[in-house]
Amino acid sequence: MPGRFAKLTGCKNCSNPLLDAGLPWAAGRPGCQEEPVAGRSSPGYSLVELLVVVGISFLVLVVVFPVYKSSNTHHALFMAARQMAQDIRACQQENMCAPGMSVEIVFDVVGDCYYLASGVKTLRKVVLPAGVDLAAVRFSNRGNALSFNSSGVPRPGGGTVTLKSRDESSFYYVIVAPVTGRVRVSPTPPAS
Repeated sequence: MPGRFAKLTGCKNCSNPLLDAGLPWAAGRPGCQEEPVAGRSSPGYSLVELLVVVGISFLVLVVVFPVYKSSNTHHALFMAARQMAQDIRACQQENMCAPGMSVEIVFDVVGDCYYLASGVKTLRKVVLPAGVDLAAVRFSNRGNALSFNSSGVPRPGGGTVTLKSRDESSFYYVIVAPVTGRVRVSPTPPAS
């Protein structure tokens, strides 16, 4: 029997090159007088080949899933930090546009959430995603609250909010500059 990749030379009775290569499905084509080879099964995959493919797929899944999960957690942490920075900027703009109304952000480290409040009235509550913890809040002389004056400067100074992933593999810092009130997100802690 010729090998699987035998030279395709042609059928003895017709011009079908597949028959001479030992491929049984080539017999019976129009114009061919040669009969299909008896005792050969139709082409397909054997059980061993299927098991090898399933095994390789399983190994790839075992390697890729932790990387995907870690990447997904890191993305959720980054997006939570970006959302928090956006809410701080919105609070700053609200205080600049309406000087008579004071809006502040109160951070709840235990509940992993923060509130936008005006006086005693809560305007909105934001809960952090499941894989993200509110690790620390450091604002000078205000504890866990942040407010701005009518020119957009944080009262009485800036500070940092630290967010971490639940597996503690990555951190993000939302940093509010003390003099300018600039809000930024960084994967590295601020200097001093």
